[in-house]
Amino acid sequence: HHILWEGGLYHHDVSPSNLMYYWLFCSRVIGVLHKYDLSSIQDDCARGNECTGTVPFMSINLLMLSALDGEVEHVYRHDAESFIWVFTWVC
Repeated sequence: HHILWEGGLYHHDVSPSNLMYYWLFCSRVIGVLHKYDLSSIQDDCARGNECTGTVPFMSINLLMLSALDGEVEHVYRHDAESFIWVFTWVC
């Protein structure tokens, strides 16, 4: 996720339904974030989906009225907070 973010691809919807994992033969687990249909690319014009996500797992900042008015820029820490909400819910 971080590598894609640094490359300019922003997911915007970290939630349990968008996470998968699989086991390798050497007993390692690989996590996968999928469903990039609501994602955006750094150089895209605003498409109206910058404040998207699964509400219970969204960053608190993105749920404020100022974010809904488009005054809050979606930054990496918002997706990182979503991961924390997902891990809290799963555990």
